[in-house]
Amino acid sequence: MPESSYVLAPACVFRPGPDATVVALVGRRAFSLEPRAFQTLAAFAAPRTLAAAHATLRDMGSLDALAATVAGLVAEGLLVGEGEPAAWPTSLADALDPAVLARQGDIAAQLAAGRAVVVRDAMRRDLAERVGAALDAAARWRAVEAFGRSPHYRHHVLDEDDAAGPAVAACRALFSAAASRDLAAALSGRDCGGPLELGATRYVPGDFAAPHADHKLARTVAFVWHLARDWDASWGGQFVWCPSGAQVVPSFNTLIVFNVAAETVHAVTPVSPYARGKRLSVTGWWSHAAGLADPPEPAGFARWGVGAASYGAQPLALDETRGLLAL
Repeated sequence: MPESSYVLAPACVFRPGPDATVVALVGRRAFSLEPRAFQTLAAFAAPRTLAAAHATLRDMGSLDALAATVAGLVAEGLLVGEGEPAAWPTSLADALDPAVLARQGDIAAQLAAGRAVVVRDAMRRDLAERVGAALDAAARWRAVEAFGRSPHYRHHVLDEDDAAGPAVAACRALFSAAASRDLAAALSGRDCGGPLELGATRYVPGDFAAPHADHKLARTVAFVWHLARDWDASWGGQFVWCPSGAQVVPSFNTLIVFNVAAETVHAVTPVSPYARGKRLSVTGWWSHAAGLADPPEPAGFARWGVGAASYGAQPLALDETRGLLAL
């Protein structure tokens, strides 16, 4: 079996730091690197095995010491393993970043209040990189649209026979696992025991979604896992939370989750013809086990009222330093 190799994460960028340090940026996280750590990362600018890298870094310690350093850099999302992939998580409890799991009480409270929760750096970095790379390489996108009835929309979905199909199928298995459903139910206060809907989506220039609520089906909890890299706000494609008017610019490994109700109206702004990036995401819904057309709302669910009173509220920052925002 060939030895695993490692390479610098595609989303990793660098800038000068103070006192001869280098700052590595991955998503919303910043790492201050001493020269030796930066030199180790630089050794993996192209895919390389540990042994090959050690041959150029002999003055920096033993092969075992390098392996330990690389393992830490992989855990932080600065390096990505090639060859033998990390084990695919069996539930969301294994897939979500530990910092997210530590905020379950905050997330549950905001979902019960009728808000959408935006989680930056939501999933394990190796998982986000693997799924993101698969969608980025995907070629078989099919347009789906509805005009002349409400809601109006146009976007692209991934054909199951695309090479990225197995990654999407693995995501479907992950989100539909019994332990994942239990976690979703605990956070949302909703029954999540029914069929899971999940697919990969891409919004290209001209794609959009008019305001809608998704509440006429048995859906109870909705999620959007954004995997767009370096998306510019001027390109459109923002997720709009209509109850507050807040907008979320797509960013890599950002998860949006909310309870589905008549009041949870949301939209996606049209993508500009000048967009140069790929607005990629994995989207879906958990549903009620009984298949109810109007699933019961959780206790304490806050309705937004009618008319102008439903709009204009400012987004509530739970803790922006930890990448958690309620809209």
